[in-house]
Amino acid sequence: MTLNAAVARGFDERYRVIQSRDRRFDGQFVTAVRSTGIYCRPSCPARTPKEANVTFYATSAAAHEAGYRACK
Repeated sequence: MTLNAAVARGFDERYRVIQSRDRRFDGQFVTAVRSTGIYCRPSCPARTPKEANVTFYATSAAAHEAGYRACK
């Protein structure tokens, strides 16, 4: 299984991607943070949010539709 397939499969794999700030995954999903109301790309240099506050969306449009705003 490739890492891309693993990312599509579960929360834990996607969370590891955002911890590593891997740019290869930009455009494949976005991370939304409930405590701040923002969403970011996987390579965002901001501090990694707590797992309990994270939701993943397939697109920025989906995160926006759910009420999140883009990271600066």
